[in-house]
Amino acid sequence: MRRLAIAVLLALPLSPAFACGACDEDKVAATYDHAAVQRAAAQKHVVVFCDVQGPALDAARLRRIAAETSGIDAASVRTSAAPATVSFSVDPRKRSPQSAAAALQRGAPAGTRIAVVRVLGA
Repeated sequence: MRRLAIAVLLALPLSPAFACGACDEDKVAATYDHAAVQRAAAQKHVVVFCDVQGPALDAARLRRIAAETSGIDAASVRTSAAPATVSFSVDPRKRSPQSAAAALQRGAPAGTRIAVVRVLGA
């Protein structure tokens, strides 16, 4: 029993870990939706995770832009205010992940910068 207790204590982190939103993994985790990733894979789409810098994130506006952008599945759009991120699936036969992010940026408020952090399924 004592050995088990020691093993459990050694497996625990020495200090608590908190997500700060600064690393790419935090940005991906903020909008990751396993069901959306599975749906995208079934449709042969890729899932794009983007960092958003600038004015406050307007999720409704990003969804409208996505709905008007060829290749982006508007139903797949996920947003997070902290850290400010957006993710969506895109059909790579119609539009590249970078082109899709650029389309969202063009429709976003002035001063907003949307940059691709990671692409799943490529």
